[in-house]
Amino acid sequence: MADTYENSRRYLNAFIDIEQALGKIVKNERHIPFYRLVDAAARIDPFVRDIAVELKEYGDLRNAIVHERINDEPIAEPHADVVRRLEWIRDLLRTPPTVGEIFLGPVVTCRHDDTLREVVSRMHANAFSKLPVYQGPNFVGILTAEAVTYWLADHIDNGLNLGQERVESVLRYLHNPDNYQFVAPDCSLFDVLRIFEDYSHRGKRIQAILISDDGTEIGQLLGIITVFDLPKIYHTIDLK
Repeated sequence: MADTYENSRRYLNAFIDIEQALGKIVKNERHIPFYRLVDAAARIDPFVRDIAVELKEYGDLRNAIVHERINDEPIAEPHADVVRRLEWIRDLLRTPPTVGEIFLGPVVTCRHDDTLREVVSRMHANAFSKLPVYQGPNFVGILTAEAVTYWLADHIDNGLNLGQERVESVLRYLHNPDNYQFVAPDCSLFDVLRIFEDYSHRGKRIQAILISDDGTEIGQLLGIITVFDLPKIYHTIDLK
């Protein structure tokens, strides 16, 4: 015989898991009302912020299931689709997709002593607006098309020879040299969104999030994420 309240039990179990996941986001081990917990987590996590209203609606339904009863039976039994959606949110919060699942692959780079002719041709051939730059095994920065443009504007009257000029001279034209961040393959897509937002809130623009095996500049480069990858990230975690 089917369990009359199976959906309620699954719903409440998923809801408890979501409360715990939100508590970890805000690093709060004390119990606080669910609405306040959602608001606190939304200030930190862009994913929670996007679904904050929906989570609060689930909180209202949870209260109806637990507290509102007629003849000692709950007045509400969630629809199966609602339960599956809540469990989906629970799974995303507990085990979010990582950059290693989506963005690993060969990365086109250049050397600090490559000529501008070589590098500009490489950028054009691959339709890239930025390239990681290395000096031997050491990462030294992100070369951007914007920096190349500023460099050209400053040297246009000097009889340019792109076959002789080196990448390292263009790096000095970066308006924001701190335009990158390294992460490990297990970095969640939600953390990537936080990084982009953090730079934006500081009035800066991040050119690339670089994935290395240990999450540092000295690690092996495994992948790259730019602002052009944001639609792919949002599609991956889309709940609409």
